[in-house]
Amino acid sequence: MSDNLDFAFISMPEIGNGFLTRLDAIRESEPIFWSDCQRGWLVTRHQDISDGFSQKYPLSSKRFGLTTLSAIPVAEQPERIPMLHRFVPMLINNNDAPIHTRVRRLVMKAFSRKVVEAVRGFAQSNIESIFDKVETQAAIELNGDVARPITGMTILRLMGIPMAHLSKLGPWSEQINISLGSVNPPLEQVMAGENAIREIYALFAEEIEKRRLSPGDDIFSGLVAAVDDGDRLTLDEMIGASIVLLIAGHDTTLNSIVLGVEALSHRPALRDWLSENPEGGVAAAIELSRMTAMSSFETRVASEDFEWHGKHIKAGDALFLMIAAGNRDPRVYDRASEIDFARDNNSVLTWGPGLHHCLGHLLAKMQLAEFFTRAYRRYAQIEVVEPDLRFGPAPSFRGFPVMHVKLHARSPALPRLPIVN
Repeated sequence: MSDNLDFAFISMPEIGNGFLTRLDAIRESEPIFWSDCQRGWLVTRHQDISDGFSQKYPLSSKRFGLTTLSAIPVAEQPERIPMLHRFVPMLINNNDAPIHTRVRRLVMKAFSRKVVEAVRGFAQSNIESIFDKVETQAAIELNGDVARPITGMTILRLMGIPMAHLSKLGPWSEQINISLGSVNPPLEQVMAGENAIREIYALFAEEIEKRRLSPGDDIFSGLVAAVDDGDRLTLDEMIGASIVLLIAGHDTTLNSIVLGVEALSHRPALRDWLSENPEGGVAAAIELSRMTAMSSFETRVASEDFEWHGKHIKAGDALFLMIAAGNRDPRVYDRASEIDFARDNNSVLTWGPGLHHCLGHLLAKMQLAEFFTRAYRRYAQIEVVEPDLRFGPAPSFRGFPVMHVKLHARSPALPRLPIVN
């Protein structure tokens, strides 16, 4: 029965939201499902995914080389992809305790709630000014014209990187997400990820050196200054953490904006609710993240043999914690396939519970709440006019790379929301 449920994640552009219905079928058939296509186990029920994140089972985040580097023999990796070989093993999301604990503690000193709140006013004014700029156009491409400038300019502002680098964020994100977030990507995609890391390293090393000489109030300055009982981050650790912050800090939020707009384009009552209840923006953003499934999965590796729901997991096996399936599990969510802004979403899996809880979740929720409440305060409808709406190739973080829309102003107009000084 289960043989015909398997499918390849790389087919995301072709199957669209069929990805979610296929996961639903797997979840209700086998909670721990062996995928020949992925060469690993799919974990699809909410409780099991939570257990996987919380380390109830012997799962490791040290997945370097498991999928990304399979196109290159191990002996050739240091020479052919030196930057990936150097940095991917030290990325904070690719490590377990005690390394992860130490680096996360120091990074959080530079990326606190206070830091996020300090940029809220910039994010608010940026959203309004971008809409001012594009709203007279007949049609806009939501990614490039709106979502990338909103999220990209905010993360660049936080990190203290010149805005001139905004145009590079799209290519960097795509190259890194596909090379590191895909299952067995081809060699050319691995090499594209290598080149992206090389370019980012050159920029970050230069910026960090500037902060050593003249610190400011940005994240780079915070990383340089962060100290815990005499412990400091090395240059490579700072750059590794900054790569995660740069990509996860804007690209996933961009995808969440675009997916959310598409979902709301069919739901006028929810658009009106957002316009009337700006204080509910965070709850709405969390519910949209649950339902639109931008975050598809996170990968873990079995560190030893163990049994899970009668399946024998072997040391070295890949396990895909299918966030998209867990967030639609009817065992946890009543009417799981419906959007309900009043839903209790304390257990949502989008930002990963447990030790690896997303560093940027506060920034993401702030920007999403500000975007959706401000957008639907101004517009009764953001109409999707893209003739061939297709998902991008990166399976771990879903999104529509191209989505043209038309803006329909509210009539009568509502007062704009205030901007924090």
